[in-house]
Amino acid sequence: MEKNYADYTYIVNNRSGWDLTTALRLWKTKYQDDIRDFYKDVIIHDGLQDFGQFVEECWNKIQPFTVEDALKVGNTEERRTYFDAIGIEKLFKQLDPKLLDRQVIKKSRAKWDEEFKEYTYEFEDVYELYEIEGNKLYEKDRWGNEPQAVYAVRCWCTTTNREYWLYVTREAALGDRWWYNTEKSEPDAIRAIAWTVRIDVEAENIEKIYRQGDIIVVKMKDSAKVTEHTFRPYHLTKEQYLEKMYSET
Repeated sequence: MEKNYADYTYIVNNRSGWDLTTALRLWKTKYQDDIRDFYKDVIIHDGLQDFGQFVEECWNKIQPFTVEDALKVGNTEERRTYFDAIGIEKLFKQLDPKLLDRQVIKKSRAKWDEEFKEYTYEFEDVYELYEIEGNKLYEKDRWGNEPQAVYAVRCWCTTTNREYWLYVTREAALGDRWWYNTEKSEPDAIRAIAWTVRIDVEAENIEKIYRQGDIIVVKMKDSAKVTEHTFRPYHLTKEQYLEKMYSET
């Protein structure tokens, strides 16, 4: 018996209750660059293969949602799902964000040639810190409070020149005096990008940090003592990011 998929409700971004048409449009919004990403995240077991085939057959006819569509959604939690599907890059590009800080830093990093010989690569890296006023996204938060501003770092891959936008907290963006134990709060794009990296090695034991895409590897000092103690992961400081990062690819 052929299934009528319109009779079901669906889960999108961990929120249930979506009708078929809305779910399809949300998935197209999120995965429009490559349907294979939809298969990887949604069609997660063999029992969903028929549904995956159904989606693939109508994929090119599905219209993705726009930022304007999302802003018309009255329910705050539903609107959040729309924003998650649209993605941070499109949100920040279309909602006229405010540039808070821009820094260009000169980096000297290790790389390896085809024969695995190490050499030094020097380049300039650009980081921009932006803010979107909260009332551009929501009228009230889920508790009825005035919406808070949202912050993101804009950066570029030095290998592919691809642009990335990364969410950061208010504390990382503005340098909350209590959180960072500083004399004053001010925007800092380098502090913000450092916050996006988390490690679980005590600061005094770090010799070098290697970053390969989203993968972070920490080389510990020879003097570091190996224990069974599990150290709670923490966000890098600006100083650690500038001084301990040895290779970035």
